[in-house]
Amino acid sequence: MNYKDYFSFTRGEKRGVVFFLSIIIILIVFIQFIGYFKKNQQTDFSQFENEINEFEKSIKSDSIHPYNDTLKIELFEFNPNTIIDEEWEKLGFVAWQIKTINNYKAKGGGWKTKEDVKKIYGLEESHYEQLKPFILLPDEKENIFNNTSKKEATKVSYFNFDPNTISKEQWGNLGFKDWQIKVIFNYKEKGGKWKTKADVKKIYGLAEADYLKLEPFILLPDAISPSEKVTSKKAYTTKVNINTATANELTNLKGIFSEKYAEIIIKYRTELGGFVRKEQLKEVWNLKEETYNEFINQVELGNNLPKQLNINKASAEELKVHPYINWNIANAIVKYRKSNGNFKKVEDIKKIQIIDAETFLKIAPYLTIN
Repeated sequence: MNYKDYFSFTRGEKRGVVFFLSIIIILIVFIQFIGYFKKNQQTDFSQFENEINEFEKSIKSDSIHPYNDTLKIELFEFNPNTIIDEEWEKLGFVAWQIKTINNYKAKGGGWKTKEDVKKIYGLEESHYEQLKPFILLPDEKENIFNNTSKKEATKVSYFNFDPNTISKEQWGNLGFKDWQIKVIFNYKEKGGKWKTKADVKKIYGLAEADYLKLEPFILLPDAISPSEKVTSKKAYTTKVNINTATANELTNLKGIFSEKYAEIIIKYRTELGGFVRKEQLKEVWNLKEETYNEFINQVELGNNLPKQLNINKASAEELKVHPYINWNIANAIVKYRKSNGNFKKVEDIKKIQIIDAETFLKIAPYLTIN
């Protein structure tokens, strides 16, 4: 066989080689110029950027610390373990701080001394110093009968007493500190009462050993007798319209012992614009489930229409005052109205993404378009 046979091609083989070379050349050229064939599309991020700017503004406004020379802070004696959100706000705390505080309390957290309050996240030194004289907590951890305290030991004088009637001086004679006496009288002013000896045991800061020393002198029963319970149950039969009742009339409800606490119910009723469901009473500050269950059969709603907010006219500031409407929802309602015109019916707010079915059912009775 001639060596030339190894380097010669048939006509078909020559055509195949030319074909594959052509494909390779076309691919090389295509890769080089593919960039010129792409359409240069630019994504419009303007809406996203606007939303980011709005979010940053809201964070900035919320993160400004409430304590400054121009902001008026309402100072009053308080126990940080028992006050409500509105009272924290009066003391100069902003929404995110109050939320942090509530999360801390929900996990079992509490404050035992004034210095503990100083550790609240975001609380400035100058703000704390302003609050310190009004905090109803000791300066340092101590037992109420601690004779080893650096301060001069208090001489304890035991005597028979009813905790519901004795004076501040008498509490002091029993060995209680000034801050504890203030807590006790704040509790009484809000309608608190001791019915049994065991109730006294719950006084904040009272150690078990110290309670045992007091117990023989407490002029209260060890437990409520069954006959008293039956009598009490029979006595509370008056029907009460919770939308019109005065503080005095609300004390006819079983478990509502004082007008001071009744005023808290009225205050929440005013903030809502009126009750539309009996279950809303569960939202009242410090109203226990068992108390609610005791008086619920006495409660009437009446035919009173709740006070309503006009979603076609109200500003975000006006809307967010309602307990069920936070700033995000209020702002979303106003923005939607500006973009789409006035609402035709209240149900139209369901078109707003952040208003789910549950939220709508809660706020709808308090909204109108007229």
